[in-house]
Amino acid sequence: MIDCKRLITLSAEYGVTLTAEQAERCDAYAALLVEWNQKMNLTGITDPEGMLVKHFLDSFTAARFLPNGAFSLIDVGTGAGFPGVPLAILRPDCTLTLLDSLQKRLTFLEAVCTALSLPARRIHARAEEA
Repeated sequence: MIDCKRLITLSAEYGVTLTAEQAERCDAYAALLVEWNQKMNLTGITDPEGMLVKHFLDSFTAARFLPNGAFSLIDVGTGAGFPGVPLAILRPDCTLTLLDSLQKRLTFLEAVCTALSLPARRIHARAEEA
């Protein structure tokens, strides 16, 4: 799906160290996104290069703002899980909460989290209510 070696190389240019295993998890996430996107509209970006740059690298740009050590992160209006899921892949010491107003997106994210063995709390609510 996505070029894992290219993802690792480009991530390094952003100062983000990504392991081969983490890149493979991103690839698995991308494959699930494309598969589920055929059933429901999750994203308009489904080509491998577009996903690599606009989903994963864009998500990783926030990594420099994350604290050292364990931390909690909430992705409000997560949609298809960006940037929360890639950041949790990058930082396994993250306690992730995904918040979205549409249950169908959270159903997709449940499948992603299960497939990637990524513990994440999912909340179905509008941001202003949560």
